[in-house]
Amino acid sequence: MGFNPETMLFVLFSLASVVSALGVVVIRDPIKGAMSLIACFFSVAVLFLLQAAEMIAILEVLVYAGAIMVLFVFVIMLVENKEAAIVRNTVAQRVALPVKLIGVALIAYSFTDFIRRTPFPRPDTAARELPAGFGSVAAIGHEFFDNFVFHFEMTSLLLLVGIVGAVILSKKRGKAS
Repeated sequence: MGFNPETMLFVLFSLASVVSALGVVVIRDPIKGAMSLIACFFSVAVLFLLQAAEMIAILEVLVYAGAIMVLFVFVIMLVENKEAAIVRNTVAQRVALPVKLIGVALIAYSFTDFIRRTPFPRPDTAARELPAGFGSVAAIGHEFFDNFVFHFEMTSLLLLVGIVGAVILSKKRGKAS
């Protein structure tokens, strides 16, 4: 029994997402950690694509890998202090590692115990059929602009006020200097 290409891609990008997520935690350089987080976001987006969730994959790349990570990298580069040690090697740090590992092990045990005790539906019960086009970009767009256009306009107005406020505040700080 061989793997089909979709399964191989799923395994490959699942491993890539786990490895890049570990890189976020393990890498000490904040910029390299942020780049590892971007790789994790792209891997997760591909996993969404493989599950036929195109809209979520697009939003993952646009919102998280695009906008949020640009903000993270900007803030990291703005406030980074090269002289300060990232982690000091103290007795408290050495004692904290086993405590953290025990905490992670307890949480993992709690999750596995919860999953083991949760009654899952039997395989013979049929799932409800979703309507054609459910979750597609067109269906989400129609729902969004037919039923939530007021909310969309208020959000854009709020963002515009925030941008104008940020520009005004930055102009006032520039004159005071």
